[in-house]
Amino acid sequence: MCREGSRWLAVRRILLVVSLVVAVSHPWTRLGADTAPQEAEKVWPFLGGLPKDQRQAVLEREANREGSLVLYGALGIDRAEFLTKTFNTRYPSIKVNFVRLTTPDLTEKVLLEHRLGRVAVDAAISEPSQLLLLQEALAPYEPRAWAEFDPRFVYGGAAKGWTAAAYELLPSTIAWRTDRVPTKEAPKSLDELADPKWKRRTGTTTHLESFIANMVTVYGEERGVAKVRRLAQLDNRLYRSHAALGEALASGAVDIVWNLGAHRPVKMKGAGQPVDWVFQDPLFGTGVTISAVRGAKKPYAAALFMDFLLEANTLEKLEALEGGRLFGNREGKFKYGLASFPTILLYPPLPKKHFEELNVLAEKLFFRKQY
Repeated sequence: MCREGSRWLAVRRILLVVSLVVAVSHPWTRLGADTAPQEAEKVWPFLGGLPKDQRQAVLEREANREGSLVLYGALGIDRAEFLTKTFNTRYPSIKVNFVRLTTPDLTEKVLLEHRLGRVAVDAAISEPSQLLLLQEALAPYEPRAWAEFDPRFVYGGAAKGWTAAAYELLPSTIAWRTDRVPTKEAPKSLDELADPKWKRRTGTTTHLESFIANMVTVYGEERGVAKVRRLAQLDNRLYRSHAALGEALASGAVDIVWNLGAHRPVKMKGAGQPVDWVFQDPLFGTGVTISAVRGAKKPYAAALFMDFLLEANTLEKLEALEGGRLFGNREGKFKYGLASFPTILLYPPLPKKHFEELNVLAEKLFFRKQY
């Protein structure tokens, strides 16, 4: 063998030894590059053990190999289409199959699939009130942006065995029709709204458990329930969703609505409808959460979608699509910064027993009209 050939052979041997040492010292290198696990239960700890600079490359490679994911979501079709379109601009080879469900239906379906071992969903968009019910079916995946979020916007954690992150928050409002209620006379707080003069002119949603829980947190048990009772005495028209409540205001079915997400009156007023609004006092907020599902068939695609959605850049695009929302990623630049709302109280995850107790109280006060 010639001298040059001998030198090249020596170099190759040195490189081989170095690569073997690195592989032994860092098993994630071998797994990330060659044999990433495919079963979801193995994927979550594997991803959690990868350095962030390695994880992104593995996620993209494996998600592209999977080629799709199923997303269950309790959100509007327009926002779902925006999210999937924006995701596919970056990842055109990964198809997002969106299934729209109501929040209760989503919770029931995800849990049923999980308990039967027939999981068809990979990621789920829900809300915090359902998380303690859903947690057994949620994956322990902490996305790349986890540390960038306001702590109030993240739930669970890898160490707790499940995670969820509120990618946006719908702050509550009182809104009214300006052709029925002059703005200077409109109630600007819940105490003002509870005035009997507004009786039978108001509306809200049927989902009142979290609202009652927060009123008790702010005012204590006795005062909080008393204030809720005064609101119930208005004989509110009740609607099954925020969308239906917003439509009732737009159509004139009610003059004033409360506990309505700000994005709806913001949109109505911007479109020139006779609507005005204020942030509710006390101010609460409904989070919209994203989670990967524990038994996902496409776990890498689910994790990649979750990472994408929680990026500051994605959230800034979401705000541009429709205003009236707050965002928990502290790296983003938004119209309504969290610093401007120091007393806002997010609706919390509710234990099943406590939720059931609050549901009974809500039924008694708002449906059966027992004051």
